[in-house]
Order: sequence, then C-alpha cells, then structure tokens
Amino acid sequence: MKQTNPVVRGKQTWKQLLEITRFGYSSNDVFSDFVAICLSALLSFTDNMQYADVTDRLAENKLTGVYEERYMQLVQKYKENKSRKSGERPMDFFTSAWGQLQAETQECQEDVLGDLYESQISLGEHGQFFTPGSISTMMVQLLGATGETISDPCCGSGRFFISMAKANRDLHFYGVDVSPICARMTTLNMWLFDLNADIYQGNSLSMEMSYLWRVRKGGFIWETKIDPNKALPTVEKPPALPEKPKPVKQPTAKMSAPAVQQSLFDL
Repeated sequence: MKQTNPVVRGKQTWKQLLEITRFGYSSNDVFSDFVAICLSALLSFTDNMQYADVTDRLAENKLTGVYEERYMQLVQKYKENKSRKSGERPMDFFTSAWGQLQAETQECQEDVLGDLYESQISLGEHGQFFTPGSISTMMVQLLGATGETISDPCCGSGRFFISMAKANRDLHFYGVDVSPICARMTTLNMWLFDLNADIYQGNSLSMEMSYLWRVRKGGFIWETKIDPNKALPTVEKPPALPEKPKPVKQPTAKMSAPAVQQSLFDL
C-alpha cells in the first residue's frame, strides 16, 4: 500500500471517497471515476438544455443522451449500487463527495480537487507536482491580470487559472494538459469557479489534441472529440443555448452546495 500525505484541504470530500474503497476498489480508480462521473453528469445536464422540458427531466431523473449513457456505465461499474440499500451504495458516497467538494472549494476558494489528487493519488509520480498556490499568486502579482485571455500549456489542475481569476474573473482561460485526469480536473475547477475556459487534453509541444471542453459561466460544459485530420477548433463557439427555458442556476465556488447536485447523481 502506497504511503499518502495528510489531507490538508478536502477532508470531507476524501472521507466520502474512502468509503468507496472499503468495497475493494483502489483509491486511484475511485478518484478517477469520481472526476469522470462529475464531468459526465454536468455534460449530460448541458446536453439536455436543448429540450424545453429540461427542468422536468432533471426533477424526474430522466436525462438522456450520450453523456448520460457514459454516466450510467460508470454507475454500473460499481455492482454494490444494486446490492446495497440507499445511503450505503458507492453512488451515495460519490454524491456526498461531490457536494462536499463544492462546499469545501467554496469555503477556501482554492484548488481542493488538485490538492487531493497530488497528496493522495499521484504523490509526485512521473514528476507530477503542481505549482503551489503561493507561487501561482506571486506569478499573478508579477504578470498582472490584464488583457482578455490567459493560456497555460501545462495547466495541471488549473491552479494558475484559479489564482488569476481572483484578480480578474472576466478573463478567458485556455489550458492544455497531456494527462487525461488533469485536463478533466481543470475543466471541473473552471466550472466550480464559474469561469469561461477552453481546456484541451493533448500535447502542447506537438499540438496533437484529443479532447476539448468548453466551460461557460452559468454552469455549462460542452465536449468535443478532436479529429486529428482536421484543424483545431480554437475559435469555434459552443452551441447556442435555447431561449427557453432559462438555464437553471448552477453551483459555483461562490455559492453553497446546491440541491440540484443530488438530482444529477440520482440512480
């Protein structure tokens, strides 16, 4: 068993995820699935915004589409979701972890997700150390937060963007990371902090990209699987939101954990 570090931020989030490891799943798999489940649920919600009855779909747990199917595949991976009673299933702990992540991110206004990954999962494996928040803050003070866009070719969990956003929330953030889990963590962090961002999974040196997530204020995320034979969609706008109904207000790091998160994670 690998030696982990003390949990400084995200203690309640990690406590819920550890409950799932008691079923015999590794902490690496649980954390990776947690990120994938959260992202799939949010993508599914945005995808269902095209329907006029999206509010009813959410309330009745009847979201549809490819992201909902992806989400359900992750749910089915944990067989205890069928054998355990409500409140004791892996998905119940995933749901609680998601609510705690929002609450703990709101409270400290820092990169809770990245802290958990670095201290409990990666442990510096393959040289994977994120820039400390204090250094990111110093870089913001040196560089300033003027202009319209900020880019980071090795964005990790998006910590530099979070520091920049504290100085200027109106910036548009462009991030790239070769690690699938890091690119997805940055995407979730951009959503949690309610920022506008385009996050790529790919190699910033060779410019070979595989996925793009567009995050827009208000709680919306779009995913694009990039065709290597086509030009990168660097200026393509995300699909237009429907005029009706008005978007359901989504949680950000400046708000308390919402009731809607329970609906997103219902079985």
